[in-house]
Amino acid sequence: MQAADLKEVFEKTPFRPFAIRLNNGAQYSFNSERELGATKQYNMIFHVGERSAARIDADSIVEIIESN
Repeated sequence: MQAADLKEVFEKTPFRPFAIRLNNGAQYSFNSERELGATKQYNMIFHVGERSAARIDADSIVEIIESN
């Protein structure tokens, strides 16, 4: 996934929920800004849940699913 694509979705104002699907089939939903972290280059993002966190390499993202 291109950094520019990620940045566009991640920095939308106001925040809009979205999900990402990875090349291994895993999917992560981001329902609030508090669940999202990213490096400045958007080459790595972070999903922070209530009880867990995941570090995700941007190259493994195959789809961004935006909520309407």
